Amino acid sequence: MSPQKMAQPRGFPWGGFPMGKRGPKPTPTAILKLRQSRRCNRRGPEAKLDQTRPACPKRFIAKAKTDYGEAVRLVARRTWDRLAPQLFDAGLLVDGYREAFECLCDSYARFVLACTKCDTEADGMVTTTDKGNSVQSPWVAIRKQMWEQVQKGAASFGLTPADLASVRAVQTKTDDAGKGKFFMKGAG
Repeated sequence: MSPQKMAQPRGFPWGGFPMGKRGPKPTPTAILKLRQSRRCNRRGPEAKLDQTRPACPKRFIAKAKTDYGEAVRLVARRTWDRLAPQLFDAGLLVDGYREAFECLCDSYARFVLACTKCDTEADGMVTTTDKGNSVQSPWVAIRKQMWEQVQKGAASFGLTPADLASVRAVQTKTDDAGKGKFFMKGAG
């Protein structure tokens, strides 16, 4: 092997290294507007999505075939019904974000199922193998993975405690603001 080939660093064949984007992800404009940030107008026009309220997915409505599936479906449906109106009214959930929100509801439902299984099984968090060794229950690993997915999804919709502290409700303008409250409308 030639010394030149040995000296080449690993990476893409055309050069460079595979790296992720640096720094924090950009905050969505809807959240910037809720915060009344001056940065919300600096960005160029964003893609316009259909501003209709997304319908609940059919798989959250139709009865599941298994007991675990039915438990997940019920929790996911309750989560959808509880959070969707609030997020839609805040302008954070439209039909274009339906799949991401569906994944959030589904992950949360599976997290609840895994928590329930860890609490109700006889062994709990530890199971015993055929050879008598104690190992971590698979439900603990499922619970951990689902919670990570819930955290990522909740952060993208502004539902984590850190995002909640920085989001303010938009103040609506009232009719009695300014000089207009001293003048009667329609008086001639």
